[in-house]
Amino acid sequence: MKLSKLQSFIVSSNTHLKFLALVTLLLILGASYFQQQYSDGGTKVNPVPNRSRNRALIVPSKRAGEPPVLAYWIYGSSGDGQRIRRVLKAAYHPRNQYLLLLDASSSSDERADLALYVQSDPLFTAFDNVNVVGRSYAVNQMGGSGLAALLHASALLLKLSTTWDWFIPLSATSHYPLMTQDDILHAFTLLPRDLNFVHFANTSHEDQRVKQVVVDPSIYDTKTTPIFYGKQTRNAPNTFKILAGSPWVILSRSLLEFCVKGWDNFPRKLLMYMTNLASPLEFYFQTVICNSPAFHNTTIDSDLRYVMSQNDSLSNMGYSLIVARPLDDDDALLQEIDNNVLNRSADGVVPGKWCLKQKQNVTINGEIEDKWKWGDINSVEASPRGVKLGLTLSWLASQRVDVCQSRR
Repeated sequence: MKLSKLQSFIVSSNTHLKFLALVTLLLILGASYFQQQYSDGGTKVNPVPNRSRNRALIVPSKRAGEPPVLAYWIYGSSGDGQRIRRVLKAAYHPRNQYLLLLDASSSSDERADLALYVQSDPLFTAFDNVNVVGRSYAVNQMGGSGLAALLHASALLLKLSTTWDWFIPLSATSHYPLMTQDDILHAFTLLPRDLNFVHFANTSHEDQRVKQVVVDPSIYDTKTTPIFYGKQTRNAPNTFKILAGSPWVILSRSLLEFCVKGWDNFPRKLLMYMTNLASPLEFYFQTVICNSPAFHNTTIDSDLRYVMSQNDSLSNMGYSLIVARPLDDDDALLQEIDNNVLNRSADGVVPGKWCLKQKQNVTINGEIEDKWKWGDINSVEASPRGVKLGLTLSWLASQRVDVCQSRR
């Protein structure tokens, strides 16, 4: 966090000058304990002293042939703070960007605790790539507020970093990585940067859902509220075609800039229409892609999520999917993934080529803190799983077709 700059005042009285000097000193000493506000118009965190600020930040390189940068949005509700931390550490890599959200169902104390957790972790502060949305809002994934939250997250990430290539939303209560970040980054290095992973469904049975009018009170209420259905219906649009599919997506930076920055009016008009549609996350990006010719041939018809079934096992998950859902926090399979796939210790991050090493309780400048060593964050070391994932995704990319052609 950055402290606001103090204005300089010129006074003629020595008494006034001494008084102002005392006030200024008190403000500087006290500012570290108060909430600061980001310039994005509402994102707040509670800062703590950042010992890495006097050290040069390690910034990922984007030279040809180097891995991409992924932007993760990890979100949850009241009571999900611990699960957000677990998903963050399971998906962490110094190259990537991370945005964390606890919605308005959570308390201000929960959000402050999450912000303090991030700001006090020497790993996250060293790379300065984890941010927390502190001033939250109501979110209902069944309504327009869920779509608005995703677009807001992508807009914040576009503002926070100019280097990321793909946007990956993760629900803290439903999603968990099935691959290490070294494996995922290796596989995505081989792909065109404009590629999107969006699953399309047969929309013949969706006509009634498109015509049904719903209201999402979470758009205007302070707390998450269930959607309700209107008595009247409306006609399906005749200037564009609605398509449906999975609400879980992996989107290119170029597609999200198209949706968020608004130089074309269609994404904005569609957002207005989707406000009164049930489960708009199942329609929005599929419809944007297939009604925007520039994106017709940029999509693989998959969301790269593995849907768990009861009594499922790791052996069923294969090598072509990167996230599992849904998983409970006390699910034994979650621990099995940590132990046998991610090689992640309790409360630890996933090791990789960036060679994380930690030596506890080193005295620096008279203070005891953890000492960290970093390897090369611009290269990755893929496991056999990552190599297979890379081959699979590269083959899918080479065989992709216009997914919209048969749906027009």
